[in-house]
Amino acid sequence: MNIIHRRFILRLLLISIALYGILYGISLRFPAVSLPITAMIAFLFAVNSLAFILVANTKEKNPRGFVYLYMTVSFGRLILCSAFVLLYALMHRQGVKVFAVSFFLLYFIYTIMEVRAIYGFFKK
Repeated sequence: MNIIHRRFILRLLLISIALYGILYGISLRFPAVSLPITAMIAFLFAVNSLAFILVANTKEKNPRGFVYLYMTVSFGRLILCSAFVLLYALMHRQGVKVFAVSFFLLYFIYTIMEVRAIYGFFKK
């Protein structure tokens, strides 16, 4: 694994731990809201790590391939995350709105981090 990949995964892990702590603190403050925090963080960590590695490995290839792959990976990630939310909604009827909003806020944070990392990776 490339040093850039390891650095991104380490940053992603640190952000994941921080987000887990924040969500855990919120769940202690509001016990009525029950979220699968570990599942959300682990799923987003795995999906974004894989997405970054796939996209970062196209740097030496042609730019058109990068654009196609990035769009495909982004669309695939969105479909996977939507399926995750839908499965949760089908299994747990209560608290779906809170889960969906918190999950997509996490999705947004992870996506911003990945875009910044890819931008920095290709800028060099």
